[in-house]
Amino acid sequence: MKILPALGSLLIALCVDCAFCTRPGGARAAEPQLGVFGENSMQRVLEFEAWLGRPVDVILCTVDFHEWKNYRYADWLSQTVYGARGDRRLVYDVPIIIRGATYAEAMTGAYDDHWQCLARSILANNPGEFPIVIRASHEMNGDWFPWGVGLSKQAQIPEFIASWRRFHGVFRGVPGGERFRFNFSASEGASDPRPMWPGDEFVDLVGYDVYWKPKAMGGEGWETNDPREAWEKRTSPHGYNAWNLGGMLEFAASKAKPFQVDEWGVWGPDAAPFVEAMAAFLRANGVRSHTYWNSNSGYPGELHGNTRAWPATAAAFRSAFGRPPSAP
Repeated sequence: MKILPALGSLLIALCVDCAFCTRPGGARAAEPQLGVFGENSMQRVLEFEAWLGRPVDVILCTVDFHEWKNYRYADWLSQTVYGARGDRRLVYDVPIIIRGATYAEAMTGAYDDHWQCLARSILANNPGEFPIVIRASHEMNGDWFPWGVGLSKQAQIPEFIASWRRFHGVFRGVPGGERFRFNFSASEGASDPRPMWPGDEFVDLVGYDVYWKPKAMGGEGWETNDPREAWEKRTSPHGYNAWNLGGMLEFAASKAKPFQVDEWGVWGPDAAPFVEAMAAFLRANGVRSHTYWNSNSGYPGELHGNTRAWPATAAAFRSAFGRPPSAP
């Protein structure tokens, strides 16, 4: 297992004065912010918090990508679903294009009105001055989402870059748009995302999605059943590829951008070593935040409902990220 402390020191130095490196209320984060994905359900967020023994800092939520009429307004998500979120911040998955749309059209301005409407809606539903993180076309280096430009869709990369830049300009151009922070959020198990970089001035954060998928889980499981080996493959220069977790941490440092783990999940009763390694990596490298995929939708990583089936995994997560024993 390899941790990258030197890069951690660099990232901490880069982040120390960033307004978006603080917890809600303005307190300096002593360690990475904790987020959760709970299927756009506040109830699931509360269940996770009760299980963990502490509130989360951020909630990952997803904007509709099926129809523009649903995409345009964040009210249903920000108020109806998460209206009782208190000080928890929302992080928005916002596709630059939705199903049936194209980057070729997006780059010409065909969807500017939709983007502008959504930007205004998000701002209206998040009053204040705190930054709002936008994961624009997350996991763009795959081809499983309509907005992906990886794998079989790499010919679209130039149009994606042009569209990102235009999207960035529209969001920043609305009143209050300076609050938006744009996250270049890629995924493991796909194409090299670095050629998709839209330019340093158009990105504020670098993120990465990490899921352990051992063969034992069946279905989409493909990798080693050894959690220690799986972790080493993600952090070693001789691991899965040059854009593994360690590689993307280095890429973020080269761009002078804060790094975060936007989604991560583990499966099964033997994942404790992976969880412990992730906790050590986050802290050693000054990672800004991490968001756990507490759901069985898309990836079967739910923890709060699997304590009995996965006792060691659950205990490791609670020990690493739950309320410290000395906390009130």
